[in-house]
Amino acid sequence: MSGKNSKKAKRNGIFAAVWLLLILILIIVFLVKKDDFAANLKSTNFFERVVGTTPEFIQNYEAKKKEGKSNGLLDVDVAPVPGQKETQEPGTFDLDELNAEQEAAQESAADSSGDNAREPVKETAKEEAKEESAKPATPPEKPKPTATTSAKLFFAQVDADGNVNRKSVVRQIPKSDSPLTDTIKALLAGPTDSEKCMTLIPQGTRLLGASVRGGIAALNFSEEFEFNEIGADGYRAQLMQVVFTATEFATVESVQFLIEGQRKDYIGSGEDVWMWIGSPYTRSSFK
Repeated sequence: MSGKNSKKAKRNGIFAAVWLLLILILIIVFLVKKDDFAANLKSTNFFERVVGTTPEFIQNYEAKKKEGKSNGLLDVDVAPVPGQKETQEPGTFDLDELNAEQEAAQESAADSSGDNAREPVKETAKEEAKEESAKPATPPEKPKPTATTSAKLFFAQVDADGNVNRKSVVRQIPKSDSPLTDTIKALLAGPTDSEKCMTLIPQGTRLLGASVRGGIAALNFSEEFEFNEIGADGYRAQLMQVVFTATEFATVESVQFLIEGQRKDYIGSGEDVWMWIGSPYTRSSFK
């Protein structure tokens, strides 16, 4: 009997220790969660339903606001939505839904700011257009006239007796650094209809070069200058035209004729039709 009593006493001691431990745990939990218990008792009206009256300390209990705690892994700062107050209704919320609302609000704010930013640009563009229209129209620049100089050219005329005479005309030609070359080229181009004269220089003749040294102008002509279809009068007239035109320049006293860069003694088509060009010609050569 004594053995059974000792076992029973031991078992009762273990149960008592377990109950004591449970009571201690409940006390600790109550101390830690007393605010939650009091809040739940007040919100559920526990004492009023069971006992009929609610203790005064439960009625006067004010729930403390809990400060947000961070677990050190993820901190979320919820920014207030533009245009709304920084408040939050009691209860739980869906984080994804809140993020979607914030994104929609930000897009709306961006659109409104973009519209506001575009309006001044439009106004500025309108103002610039008005200023441009108010400015007087700038007339197009006229091309600057080309500088010209007077050139005296000598052509030929045939009188009633068939005699070939020279005729001078004054023509405006472009001004350049090679006035002698330009003047001889204008002579080779022939007279205009208004000048009412003719040229006996063979058609197709080109000036290949011109130089002046010691008052002598060396004029180099193409091979066309060597043959004249009219004959002796034609050769004499073509040389006269060139000599009188070239000696209009103060630096030129005579002309030495060259054919394709070569100095020749004669030009002509045969023994009976030829003209000496082996030496320089002056104006007095045609008297």
